[in-house]
Amino acid sequence: MNAATTFHILCLVALAATAPALANPDSGPLLCAGPELIQHANIAGDEPPLPGTYRCSEEGIAITLRLDADGRFEQHMRANERLFEREDGTRTTETSLSGRWRVENGTVHLFEQPARAPRINLIEARRDPSVGLRVDIRTPEGDAARGLFIGEGEHINVRSSLDDGLLLIPKGIVWNPGKRWIVRMGDELRLAAFDAVAGGPNSFQYVYEPSEIEPFHQQGLVAGEHGEIIVVPLGISGAVLQRIGSPK
Repeated sequence: MNAATTFHILCLVALAATAPALANPDSGPLLCAGPELIQHANIAGDEPPLPGTYRCSEEGIAITLRLDADGRFEQHMRANERLFEREDGTRTTETSLSGRWRVENGTVHLFEQPARAPRINLIEARRDPSVGLRVDIRTPEGDAARGLFIGEGEHINVRSSLDDGLLLIPKGIVWNPGKRWIVRMGDELRLAAFDAVAGGPNSFQYVYEPSEIEPFHQQGLVAGEHGEIIVVPLGISGAVLQRIGSPK
């Protein structure tokens, strides 16, 4: 795999963590969309995909999706180089995802919802003249909270990411006072709200107990005359997976 290919795939993988998880063939080139598949990938599936294994392998990266008859799925991605980022910031050559699947109107939904609701508790809210705004979110064990962001206003249109569980705006940097929400990324669940106003508390500390799993929801497209192709999201575009072997 040459440097240009590595950079392209790395961009796709990085975007997959932040872009909406919706396969969009019009947004960019599809992985594994060779001439023999592209004509079928452009045909909306008249039939739903059958339980079985679907696969894409190209340019040093392989994606395998197994749909089980009981409504569960497993998806594995493997690369020749360390393209996939772990929670601790290191990179690995493999990553996987599992959960439930269903089909609605030609769309494959890959999703999971936790059984236990997350909990978040405000530990301290105080005025700190040394900072503009500080929000520190930790787990009960003292580790940095992950999978959260800070949203501004009722519509949370302006979003700020956390760096090691911390949002820090230094003193002297202009920021807009007002209502803030702590939001879970996977399903945009609003966990807690606080008001950051001039002269009021500007340093907040929380303890966050996540659910047993992080929720997610990806949407793929069913294609091919007999639903033998699934286009799954990858970055801002997708990857074309073809059924291999006999349906299970």
